Amino acid sequence: MEIAILTGEPSGDLAGASLARALRELDPEVKLWGLGSRAMAEAGVELLANSASWSAIGIVASLPKIPLLALKIAPKLRKTLAHRRPDIVVFIDFGAFNVRMARYCQQIGLKTLYYIPPGCWRRATALREDIAHLVHGIALPFPWGQERYRQGKARVFYVGHPLLDRVSPSTTRDAFAKSLGLDPHAPLIGLLPGSRLHEVNNLLPTLLEAIPLIAREVPKAQFAVAVAPTLSLEYVQNLIRKHPIAHHYTAERRPDNVQERAHRSKSLPNALPQPALATQGGALIGSPKLSQKEWRPQVAMPASPPLVLTQGSTYDLMAHADLLLVCSGTATLEAAVLQTPMIVLYRVSKWMELEYRLRRMDKKVQEIKYIALPNILADRSIVPELIQQQATPQTIAERAVNLLTDLCARKQMRQALLDVRNLLGEPGASARTARIALALACNINDALPSEDTEIGFHA
Repeated sequence: MEIAILTGEPSGDLAGASLARALRELDPEVKLWGLGSRAMAEAGVELLANSASWSAIGIVASLPKIPLLALKIAPKLRKTLAHRRPDIVVFIDFGAFNVRMARYCQQIGLKTLYYIPPGCWRRATALREDIAHLVHGIALPFPWGQERYRQGKARVFYVGHPLLDRVSPSTTRDAFAKSLGLDPHAPLIGLLPGSRLHEVNNLLPTLLEAIPLIAREVPKAQFAVAVAPTLSLEYVQNLIRKHPIAHHYTAERRPDNVQERAHRSKSLPNALPQPALATQGGALIGSPKLSQKEWRPQVAMPASPPLVLTQGSTYDLMAHADLLLVCSGTATLEAAVLQTPMIVLYRVSKWMELEYRLRRMDKKVQEIKYIALPNILADRSIVPELIQQQATPQTIAERAVNLLTDLCARKQMRQALLDVRNLLGEPGASARTARIALALACNINDALPSEDTEIGFHA
């Protein structure tokens, strides 16, 4: 059995990895290959190309990626599909690329399954109905859209959302806070500036400017920046170092031994501390090549609250933060699964803003009232949205302080987010989709779930 899994976004990479593990549990001998990034590679998928550098939102951000995808990746993939002829090809989101590839697979007679088709989160606006005519099966993470997709030849299954299979904390709040040198009893604000370079470049400086404004009203507030696995930790560190806020955080490297201390005192009697970023609690935002024990944090200025970076523990931060300042995208739905109050932010370049304004003139786009997935799924405003010029440091701080000081508002938001989480079905989406893929590949119709079953079938 040979299965190709094709995706091109960070969220799709994670869904593909979960699917790959589920497929191996059902068939340990299955050969898996395709397009994805680190998560899929770690799940044992042979990558024809790494998609980490392709991810983009909108036409402006996508333009530089087109030559690579159209002139190199697509021809290589078509050639490999025609040569290896996998038993089934599974597409995950990434519609601009995958829909074209689905059309090619139809031309050469390959079995196909679209898992999480593009735009399937929309309740009422137009779907990519052509997908239903191109593939043999569609696995939906949301219950709506089934009837519209069934207008084509594809069999349509509601499997639930794969986020429920992977989004959960790995430790307690106390242990997580202490691992970063933070106070587990003080308010914790998580900053999630996005998983793409252009998102981080446009949003993180604004978030950093909001930090002292929030700390002024919430004196014990502490902040943690989640660095996405698709980004370089060093890149984000350097971005912060270039920001004026970095001047409030310094640390001095501790000499390794008595001889080194003596040498430094003689040769560099007037040497200044080496710039770095550290917190009052001692957790370092400095070079990852040096351990925390090698640094001695200086006393932070009064206006400088604890600030740390964390990578690889985003779900812990999401789960244990009192409030999240999060870039619009999949992370907002992950936060909803964990029922953590949030403010959703969207800031892009001037060119991308122009594209956004032009797209808003489209009648179909006008039907989309919200940008935050929790609001879209609930079809009402649950979490605040600050878009472009609205997302100023002052406005972000004002909204954040209001939520941090209003326990009742946070409680109501948590309850509303629980309602959103309940819209995602039950855990086991990856296992259900894996069984559908294998049944379609083997032409075993009896193994397919009923399309009318609420969640397809239980894993």
